[in-house]
Amino acid sequence: MRMRNAAPLIALGVVGMLASSSAHASTITETYSFNLTGFVDISNNTAPPDPVVTGSFTVTYDPTLFYDDDTTDITVNSLTGVTVDSTLGFTYGDGELEFGGIANDSDFVSSFTNDIVVSFNVTDPSNPTFIPCSTPGFICGNYTGSNAVDAAGYTIASSADGWFYGVQSTVTTAPSPTPEPSSLLLFGTALIGIAGLMSKRFA
Repeated sequence: MRMRNAAPLIALGVVGMLASSSAHASTITETYSFNLTGFVDISNNTAPPDPVVTGSFTVTYDPTLFYDDDTTDITVNSLTGVTVDSTLGFTYGDGELEFGGIANDSDFVSSFTNDIVVSFNVTDPSNPTFIPCSTPGFICGNYTGSNAVDAAGYTIASSADGWFYGVQSTVTTAPSPTPEPSSLLLFGTALIGIAGLMSKRFA
C-alpha cells in the first residue's frame, strides 16, 4: 500500500529534477563588464568627448535562439561615460551579442543621437571577446579600415561623428550566482516529491 502511494511521488521527484537540469542547460545567465578606451573617430578624426566608457550588464538567454532588442532578459548594472536616450537592450544570434539603446536597434548607432553599441563574440559565453570592425557585415570597417578597432562605439546628439573603441579596451565576465526562477521552481518541485516520498516511508 505504501509503495503504491509512493510511486507517483518518486516519479514527480525524478521528473522535477530532470526538468530543472534541462532548463538550466538551455538557458544561461552571464554578467559582462567592459572598459572602453582608445576611441577612433570614424568620420572626421576629432578627439572623443568621452575618452573612457565603462559598463556592466547581466543577460539571460538561450544560445540556440535569436533575440532582437530584448529588454526583459537584461539588467543594466552600470554605464558611465556616455548618455543614452533610449532603453538599453540586447540583440543575439549565432554567437554574437550586441548591447545598446534600442531606438536605433541595440546593434546599431546613428549620428545626432545619444546612443551606444557594444558587440561581443560569445561563442564561448564565459570567454567573450570584442568583434573587430574588419569583420564582414560590420559597417564601421568601411570607415576605419582597421581590425585594431572594434565594432562598438557611441554617438552624441550634437554631432554627426561616431567614436569606435580600439585595442586598449577590455571585457570580463562572471556567471550569475543566482539560478533562474524557472530552474528554482522545477528544483523545488523535485524536493517536494522527495520529501513526500520520505514522509510516506516513515508513516
